[in-house]
Amino acid sequence: MKMLNDDLKKITEIKQYLLDPPASFKLYDYALQYVEDAVGILKDYSYAGVVTDNLKKLAEQLKNKSLPQNDLRSALKQAGMQISGLTNK
Repeated sequence: MKMLNDDLKKITEIKQYLLDPPASFKLYDYALQYVEDAVGILKDYSYAGVVTDNLKKLAEQLKNKSLPQNDLRSALKQAGMQISGLTNK
């Protein structure tokens, strides 16, 4: 099933944010909402299962702040690249 236009627009905005996250002390909180929104969109697409699972794990790490601050931007960029792989099909 191809991604709906509205979902594609939203997921593209999220992808852009994740690929270039702002430098902020509140990055955990800002990023969590984007990651949760991405999970909400992608859960309806079976071909996105692996990416959705990875985003769920990332969301849990963001909630618990268990990801070291210096690894956070890299993890967000990696998530953005995974989403990019879905939207560039």
